[in-house]
Amino acid sequence: MPSLHWKHARQISQIISVSLFFLLALLTYRGFEALVPLDLYFRLDPLIALSAMLAGRVIVPTLLIAILAIALALVFGRAWCGWLCPLGAILDWFTPQTQKIVPTARALRAVKYSVLIMIGVAALLGNLSLLILDPITLLNRAFGGALVPAFNVILGGIEAMVYPLAPIAPAFDWIEQNFRGTILPAQQTFDQLGWMLALAFAAVIALNWVAPRLWCRALCPLGAIYALFAKISWLRPRAIKDCSHCAACMRVCPTGAIAVTKHGFTVDSAECVVCMDCVAACPESVIGITFGGGRATESATVNLSRRQFLASAAASVAGVALLRIEPAAKRDYEFLVRPPGAQANDFLAKCIRCGECSKICPTGAIQPSLLEAGFEGFWSPLLVPRLGYCDYACTACGQICPTHAIPALALDDKRKQMIGTAYIDQNRCIPWAMDRPCVVCEEMCPVPEKAVRLDRVDVITPDGKTVRLQRPRVLHDLCIGCGICEYQCPLAGPAAIRVRAPMQLPPLT
Repeated sequence: MPSLHWKHARQISQIISVSLFFLLALLTYRGFEALVPLDLYFRLDPLIALSAMLAGRVIVPTLLIAILAIALALVFGRAWCGWLCPLGAILDWFTPQTQKIVPTARALRAVKYSVLIMIGVAALLGNLSLLILDPITLLNRAFGGALVPAFNVILGGIEAMVYPLAPIAPAFDWIEQNFRGTILPAQQTFDQLGWMLALAFAAVIALNWVAPRLWCRALCPLGAIYALFAKISWLRPRAIKDCSHCAACMRVCPTGAIAVTKHGFTVDSAECVVCMDCVAACPESVIGITFGGGRATESATVNLSRRQFLASAAASVAGVALLRIEPAAKRDYEFLVRPPGAQANDFLAKCIRCGECSKICPTGAIQPSLLEAGFEGFWSPLLVPRLGYCDYACTACGQICPTHAIPALALDDKRKQMIGTAYIDQNRCIPWAMDRPCVVCEEMCPVPEKAVRLDRVDVITPDGKTVRLQRPRVLHDLCIGCGICEYQCPLAGPAAIRVRAPMQLPPLT
């Protein structure tokens, strides 16, 4: 196949991969079923697979498919980065066309290996905090926590603006009738850290204005794994004949892997993403990306010294140690309510902060945390009942979690999980503080025996009248902390009934 055709084939492959990633993300967001696993890209990610299994001390069968990705890397090198990585494709599309491409400094290329070492050592110590830097989790969080909610706001604004125009109204009616509640959310979703997720994604894109694919060159820990295998891969750029030193290949290489000197060109195979741009740009067809054969063109690659390795490992150990002496490691934050079954499942050692549970939650209850669980739990999911509640008939978060940090519970078992405990603030509760009727929390409680009970009392109002009220109280032995009472409480601001972290009571004597 001519070199230009290979370049076009890569571009088509990137379009298909990005489209598939966002399609699966959208189907996850709406809780659909698909012919392929909705978490396919997480299963193909060797960084996620190795880190999660190391930290959790378990074998996750669904993640073993990542072995296939490693095997392909031994053959094709960093082709994943150039052909299939959805974030890499987006970075290619948002690179300024006039950007000058130069080889990356060795010290800068070494950063991603240091990040990889830190992630590996931390995983051995049961910590996955740095997996927020994995490109698949980063892109997935930005989609679910920022892009979809913001798109829905924009669409709603456009509809409100143009709907009064009679010729256009039927088109929006058709969209609402066919997509609202299926592809589009039935109601506006909210994310308490959406702005932060959007800024993190924008920062990665903005690095392209410093140097094309600077994220891939210097920071991406998944790229570092593929780079290690690319050093011994079978497929790599080679010289087919003598080079005239025109440097056309160096000018188009998106990762700065090519250097041209008076002796010819050299390629750092660990940085080459097999994009075929150099092959297409070479006016004399000097370069061939082949399976063996040709002349060696390998340049000196980054080799971490023992000192660099030990420094990265020591930084990781020190970081984990400091995280473990935070107050959050001793006492849970009072409103730290985890998804069902997660609290007793060595959660932080298994959670990769991917955002899948947040997307699939039908009520929007699962949100990324900031510092509620300390720095170690940064961006790990928790329930925010004021934004949504844990549906009594739903087990979606456990079914979608790629590492089983949230266990896949049967519905009957899930309904028995105490994820929190509700408490009534009598200073805010309408029947208690205002002597006015309200029974919303009792009506909404899904527990068959009703964890919220109403006590009939006669009270004297400030104007001297006697009224009969029903005041709520919580039976803590029955409450599972689903949060629907807090969600439905009619008060503005904090609810009068709030769900706190599960109780840890001493046994009865």
